[in-house]
Amino acid sequence: MRKALVAFSRNRQAIEWREVDIDRDIDLIRLYDTRVPVLCVGETEICHYFFDESALIEALALA
Repeated sequence: MRKALVAFSRNRQAIEWREVDIDRDIDLIRLYDTRVPVLCVGETEICHYFFDESALIEALALA
């Protein structure tokens, strides 16, 4: 997911993102458990396991 976000930022539009280690936060473990990696925009889950470019583009357009 990280590589895909870097490529997306380079090829499409620069976006600000941060990586979070869910193992350090019990609430995130409860929320996402095995659906890692997960990509969220704000509190909205965009995709998990695999990068979904169209879902991200759609989410950014709505934000």
